[in-house]
Amino acid sequence: MKQSKNVAMAFLLGTFLTGGVLGFSANRYMSRDEVCGAKGSTTLVAVLANRLGLSTEQSARVDSILDNRSVQYKKAMAPLRPQLDSIKLNAREQIRQTLTDQQRPAFEALLQDLNDSTRKDDEQS
Repeated sequence: MKQSKNVAMAFLLGTFLTGGVLGFSANRYMSRDEVCGAKGSTTLVAVLANRLGLSTEQSARVDSILDNRSVQYKKAMAPLRPQLDSIKLNAREQIRQTLTDQQRPAFEALLQDLNDSTRKDDEQS
């Protein structure tokens, strides 16, 4: 019985770590062209404009190209989104089952903070 409990805990830990790594990697991949500045994130266009000395016309064209790329990323990810969401929700439920009654409210607050942060990032896009 103890052996099966250890296997289950190892599986849960592996699932949690895999989900974390996948989530982190996806986030890095999707936001790798943003550079953190003093007032939050500065767009790649601003960085390119400053470092390459782009004209206003060039900046507008690059901005348009990057907007188009963003649309293409979203289209490419759309078929995967339900599966990724399912994996995320499954991992969260497994984490909830692992936590004590005292830990669960803090976990829910953390999830709410993450959702708020994601919503704020989506509004800025």
